[in-house]
Amino acid sequence: MSDRLHVLTAIYQSDRADRSSNLTVSLATMGAAVTYLVGTIAFYDKLDLLGWAISLLPFPLICVLAFQAQMVNLAAVRARSILILEKALLDAVEPPSGPHLDRVVLGVTASERASNPHTAARWQRAATLIAYLGVGLIDVLYVVLMLVKAAQHLSAWITVPATVYSALLILVALAWHHSVTNLDLSAVGGP
Repeated sequence: MSDRLHVLTAIYQSDRADRSSNLTVSLATMGAAVTYLVGTIAFYDKLDLLGWAISLLPFPLICVLAFQAQMVNLAAVRARSILILEKALLDAVEPPSGPHLDRVVLGVTASERASNPHTAARWQRAATLIAYLGVGLIDVLYVVLMLVKAAQHLSAWITVPATVYSALLILVALAWHHSVTNLDLSAVGGP
């Protein structure tokens, strides 16, 4: 095996490991966010003890939304890299004549075709949309709920956190849009 092939294989294995680690971190972060959300809602009737600080409660969930946008973007970058490396590796080991491997059903190409919102089956795309839009809607409703609860403690000053959260949610929505657009892997000959 040539040195080039060894290097490509090492990079490929590293990207695959990073991709797996990123999924684990993403799931753990979502678990923490759900726990936080359920925990604060469970004590909803006691939140008035916090006074104006109630308006700070949505901030960690906004951070998780932003972090998840970063994770989706990173997943897109990793998938692009892995697809390019898979193609190079298969090109290097596949004989020029004779039976060729069906690359559509191998490696990341197969998983991207099955789960990527740009290439997945209609029902899978719908499930992905429900999952991501559901999380976004829950977070927005949580922000509204906490701001309504905080309004009695802040009176007219409630416009300050409301404006800040609106701006942050717009920025996060733009980051999500970029990340999902980045998942279109057709430019690299992806699925």
